[in-house]
Amino acid sequence: MKHRNTHVEKRKYPRIRQQMTFEIREDDSVVIAEMVNLSGIGAYCRVNKPLALMTNLRIVLPLIYKDRINDVEYVECDGTIVRTERVLGDEDSYHVAIFFNDISPSEQEKITDYIEARQQSEASVPDTLSAL
Repeated sequence: MKHRNTHVEKRKYPRIRQQMTFEIREDDSVVIAEMVNLSGIGAYCRVNKPLALMTNLRIVLPLIYKDRINDVEYVECDGTIVRTERVLGDEDSYHVAIFFNDISPSEQEKITDYIEARQQSEASVPDTLSAL
């Protein structure tokens, strides 16, 4: 039996699952975050300290293209924590949702172009289950 993901994204800004490490700056401190997913208007990530709702952050995202060796585009923007929750089973980790509340159109376009490229590369990967 062949199973395919038939979910159609209805959001204005589609999101992708994306693992990457990046820095978020809160006042004078730096927090290392691990991305879970990314969209043109925000990110969902894991951090190792609690961040309060409505905290303003400075964000630098490294967008690494798999087909372009040593090619990294950086996106810089400001964001706000709009959701935070402790990770179940891990008292030292928190999931936070960040809304990019101050992002230039050119920086946002870098993210949307990156997401489109990732979606296209994933669509071109053959379904290995159907070959079994």
